[in-house]
Amino acid sequence: MKKLSKFLDSLESWLIFATPVAVFFSYYPVIRLGATESMNLELSLPLILLFLLGLLSIRRLGIVWRRIGARKFLTSAIIPIYISLSILWSPNKLRGILVAGIVWLIWLVAANVLFGRKLKSSEIRKLVKIYLRTAAVFALLCLIQCLLDVFGVARDYTLLCQGCTYQTFGFPHPNGLAIEPQFIGNLLLVPCIISIFIFFYNIKSHKCKREIWKSFGLTIFLVMVLYVVFSRGAIYSFVIAAVGMFIYFLTQKKSIKTLVIPGAILVAFGLALVFQGTLAAISPTTEGFSDGVARSINQMSLGIIDLRKPVAEETIESDNNSTFDGYVEESTEIRLSLNEVAFKAWQKSPVFGVGIGGAGVAIHNIDNNYSAKEIVQNEYISILLELGVVGLALVVAGIIWLVYFEFKQQNMINLAAITAYLISLCFFSGLPNVLHIYLLMPMLGKSKDKYFMVKYENEQVNRRPSKKGSKI
Repeated sequence: MKKLSKFLDSLESWLIFATPVAVFFSYYPVIRLGATESMNLELSLPLILLFLLGLLSIRRLGIVWRRIGARKFLTSAIIPIYISLSILWSPNKLRGILVAGIVWLIWLVAANVLFGRKLKSSEIRKLVKIYLRTAAVFALLCLIQCLLDVFGVARDYTLLCQGCTYQTFGFPHPNGLAIEPQFIGNLLLVPCIISIFIFFYNIKSHKCKREIWKSFGLTIFLVMVLYVVFSRGAIYSFVIAAVGMFIYFLTQKKSIKTLVIPGAILVAFGLALVFQGTLAAISPTTEGFSDGVARSINQMSLGIIDLRKPVAEETIESDNNSTFDGYVEESTEIRLSLNEVAFKAWQKSPVFGVGIGGAGVAIHNIDNNYSAKEIVQNEYISILLELGVVGLALVVAGIIWLVYFEFKQQNMINLAAITAYLISLCFFSGLPNVLHIYLLMPMLGKSKDKYFMVKYENEQVNRRPSKKGSKI
């Protein structure tokens, strides 16, 4: 029995430290199990890992119950319980059961790592180190995807999504091993935030030049690739979170060195524009360097900033032109139209919603131009539609408690990560493609900013001269 318990503990630890790597394989490889009229049945590595971790977490529920008490234990399970009950009135019960199952698995893992197994500070540091290194590897993969695409390598090999190739804007925007760029962009959010934090404290604590340049290089590289991925949702979320970090450090630390935060971001975004312009110049399209840069800025600014040159009449119908020459209004309009239909569907069941997993069917019943497989591209509207006012109120209450807890602990990294994720949820919905949010945040939930700078502070102390003038 002891041998089995020891084996399960070792397997659990291995799965926990594999999580920061597995989440980057959010779509490839994919195991297709079939499809119904209202959903595709697919398995991914993060889903398999979640299932295994969830099963292993069951054995510690008794420990969690004793440590936090019956009231807190049951309170934490209110959202999964309500979601499970909503299956009863869902028009898509199979999808509802599967989604509810994922939610319960997430709850099991979160309860375990926060209150059962309880990750140590050294384990949290190890998780972060793995996450940063994996993010750097996949960021490099994204750049390689771009280069392969402009040199004519087929999508079967680059794994770029259909609208990700150079034919869209004149330059490609990669999706890594995720299904779309917005999801690889979302995966890079926290690594970008942590790298900026470490870079700032390296400078603030007078770290040696080698360490400063290493953290600077990692920050520039990750933030640059985040822009190259070209997901507006991910970029906007990151910028707002970074602004929050900047204001916090400026007001709390009162140091001119805080300016390195916006400075590093601007340098990274500038390098990303140069890279996109170069890709546009290399690609088989008629676009040149300046066209790529201008189109990038136009798309990212929602058409507000327009540096594009007038297009010559004879080149308008050229086969070598990219599909779009700037801001794609249709993309925004489609999302807004879908949201409008979702609101109409919600009005039929405003209090309790249509039931978990029922968004696509409900939208299809309102407007049959939309497939029953349709997903609302806004998590908050999706929750409102499926779980009603009651469900949304429960989720918002949970978010408020989480933000309050992290604010009280003054954990800037966690607050910045939560801020970025909460904003990003306005641009997509669902669980399978963003399991990193719900798997990694609980694992980092009890981390503190000092975990990422304590070694720097210690080294700073070690450099202080003693009273006799010698070093300690």
